[in-house]
Amino acid sequence: MIHLNLEKLSKKYPGGVQAVRDLDLEIARGEFIVFLGPSGCGKTTTLRMIAGLEQASGGSIVLDGRDITDLAPRDRNVSMIFQSYAVWPHMTVAENISYPLRLRKKRKDEIAAKVEHVAAVCGIGEYLGRYPAQLSGGQRQRVAVARALAVESSLSLMDEPLSNLDAKLRVSVRTFLKEIHRESGATTIFVTHDQSEAMALADRIVVMNGGSVEQVGTTRDIYNRCGSLFVAQFMGTPPANIVDVSLESVGGRILATAPGLAPLDLGPAKASPEMAAFAGRSACLAVRPEIIALGPAGGLNPATISLVEPQGAYTIFVVEVLGGEWKIMVEGDPGIEAGRAVSLSIDASRAMLFDRETGKRL
Repeated sequence: MIHLNLEKLSKKYPGGVQAVRDLDLEIARGEFIVFLGPSGCGKTTTLRMIAGLEQASGGSIVLDGRDITDLAPRDRNVSMIFQSYAVWPHMTVAENISYPLRLRKKRKDEIAAKVEHVAAVCGIGEYLGRYPAQLSGGQRQRVAVARALAVESSLSLMDEPLSNLDAKLRVSVRTFLKEIHRESGATTIFVTHDQSEAMALADRIVVMNGGSVEQVGTTRDIYNRCGSLFVAQFMGTPPANIVDVSLESVGGRILATAPGLAPLDLGPAKASPEMAAFAGRSACLAVRPEIIALGPAGGLNPATISLVEPQGAYTIFVVEVLGGEWKIMVEGDPGIEAGRAVSLSIDASRAMLFDRETGKRL
């Protein structure tokens, strides 16, 4: 069932700056959606239009079958958690959580029961009498989450709520948010520029670029079946390696070739008519670091390791190949030092091909 429908949603600021352009998106009830993209891509502006904090320049926002495009924020039945903790320093934890309920003139006994319940869910029940200054950053963020849960809104919006936390605490609170979502089943939109957060939290990821949606899909779709060259280069740590190749149709198979690159068999031509139509033309081949293996010879040969980046469970090698630098990722520590010449092979079945002019996946 569609819970939120964004149709041709746009935002244009004075001076002609187009922050969001013709955004179409349907979100099902109970989904955890993540808006992901670089700074300035329009993800926060989109969230603020949904919340009513920014006026849309065009299009519509329909929540539960009701057009809320022009409603005031207080009339939309949405809650929002900001990048800053946005908790009142002069109020106790209990007062912070109860504040929106008091604004809605709920009964005192109902407020007390709700505050106690959400505080327990968020693991801050023992801190209800404390002030924000007496809490850690993670605890203050939990207060913000508890306050949002207390109002039982139809839609929960989160604008980079973990960005002010240190790395260890971010992982802890991220896990907490996922558990809260599983228990509450609330429809949630989460904005971040951190792809690890997006992939860990999302039911679906909305990758944005230049005010437009590049691709919508599950973590698996976004990572392994990139819809555009931008997504292939944006997603992944390290991101995909890119090389210009020529496509040839040989014996009913599509081969990718380039100087220094052994012909890569990309599969039968009949399985991809669009790819077959590119025979005799150039395209961009995207190769993720983990689909490149050290030896035996085949694919990329020779290659020289210029830098080794140990990561514990895996090792990243920077290699000089095809006239540039590529990164490859190998499990464990193979004990190979910088300066060594190696042979590399590519798992062609997992490589991705893109139109150079449009950037779209073939």
